[in-house]
Amino acid sequence: MSLIRRRDVLKSAAVLGIGLPALTSARSAEAKEIPELSNASQLFVDLDRVENLENVKHDFHAAEKHPANPVLRKERPWEEFYRVVGSVIFDSDENIFKAWYLGQGRSTGVNQKGRQTYRHTLCYATSRDGVRWDRPELGLHDFAGSKKNNIVIPDDYHDGQDHWESVLKDPLDPNPARRYKALGWSSFDPDQSGWCRSRGSCGIYTMTSPDGLRWTHSPEPAFHFRPRPDSDDLGPFGDAHGMMIDTLRKRYVAFLRKLPHRAVSVSKDFVNWTQPESCLRARPGEVNNTIYDSTGFVYGDQYLGYLCYFQRDKRNPLLWVELITSRDGLSWHRVPVKQPLIGMGDVGEFDRFTNMIIGGPPVRVGDRLYLYYRGTAVRHSPYDGTDDTGMRFPGGMGLATLRVDGFASLSASYDGGEVTTKLFRCNGGPLEVNAKADFGRLRAAVLDDNGKPIPGYIDKECQVIQQDGIQLSVRWQDHVNLKALTGRPIRLRFHLENARLFSYRIG
Repeated sequence: MSLIRRRDVLKSAAVLGIGLPALTSARSAEAKEIPELSNASQLFVDLDRVENLENVKHDFHAAEKHPANPVLRKERPWEEFYRVVGSVIFDSDENIFKAWYLGQGRSTGVNQKGRQTYRHTLCYATSRDGVRWDRPELGLHDFAGSKKNNIVIPDDYHDGQDHWESVLKDPLDPNPARRYKALGWSSFDPDQSGWCRSRGSCGIYTMTSPDGLRWTHSPEPAFHFRPRPDSDDLGPFGDAHGMMIDTLRKRYVAFLRKLPHRAVSVSKDFVNWTQPESCLRARPGEVNNTIYDSTGFVYGDQYLGYLCYFQRDKRNPLLWVELITSRDGLSWHRVPVKQPLIGMGDVGEFDRFTNMIIGGPPVRVGDRLYLYYRGTAVRHSPYDGTDDTGMRFPGGMGLATLRVDGFASLSASYDGGEVTTKLFRCNGGPLEVNAKADFGRLRAAVLDDNGKPIPGYIDKECQVIQQDGIQLSVRWQDHVNLKALTGRPIRLRFHLENARLFSYRIG
């Protein structure tokens, strides 16, 4: 995309007979539309803030699986349930990782196809490093005659037929009794007539807690599987769901299954929810549940998210995790290449066939992001094969890591390439880049609103970066920051030689 020069604007004004007042008004309106860049990292996932690329490749990167996987395994008698569902967060107030995950309760006494055989519980674990986990004896609920366990939701809510996929700590709500919030699916059927055949009880519930341990449930679903006739019930919606606490716009966002698409609903109080609307649409040929599940999270001043993609092949059904992105938290898009963010494991691995999303955003640990996911070593139904299910669906909670801001990058070889940003207003802070240039070169220039290099900030005056780091300072001969350009509309132009740029940040 070529830059629009000021002389071109003036020439167009003369041809069209636009007078000076009109031109001044147009410039004033244009000035108001120029955004002021926040001090958050600017990623290259959607290229929304990129004006021009020249001889540059756009790459997406897969997360690396931790060698200790699965980091959270089924070890106790109350953890034997075949499914792996849960959330992982880092509590910065307590400086500890916290996990909530599905456990197994009593037998339902039912043994027929399509019915739940064992009841659900919700368990709680903590970790100092995100890899080694402790199961505190909470003494809250009974299992097999003892309260020496880490169960926080017993198996008597909704007859134990629920699972909570999103459990998060909320920084928005001033009420400390509602510090933790969760969304969970219940297939509770009071008529015992089959899986969710009755109206009113099956669906997605909410619950709140002061400490993540003692919970209060909503009296009925926020989203119904079978809405009641002549009611205000929101639905129908199935079980795959997620939740985002949107700290940018001060709201809660629920991600819902609206076959064959995904939908979102918004709430300001975690009680009243908007009518759900499609947020991510299935592509032609993608049948029900192909886009199986999704959730989002705030990342800097934008939104990223996980999509669980289901390859619905009866001979080899597979599920993996892909990256999605959004600028408003409501309309979501898949990245332009179909590449798993977290792919299936190899033979002998716990996540050989099924990788699914987890509730909770990535956690920064040093120079890495910790991305948690859930995996199993057997295939998801429908499946025509003979996987060994005698192992009770072996699996667990996995950990994958990624370079900070490392979801995507722009790269160029030795012949060089350039990245030019769109126009923005500068906050005057120092410019930093997340880049790998230890065997190459990276320089930066600052351009004015006409696309011309600003004296003192041209690329020849830039100190060449030849390092690999997530927070590398960009400096010029006479300037260590952009203070002299505060409030001024500018563009950045990065020149890459055998280098990769992950993000940039001002301030």
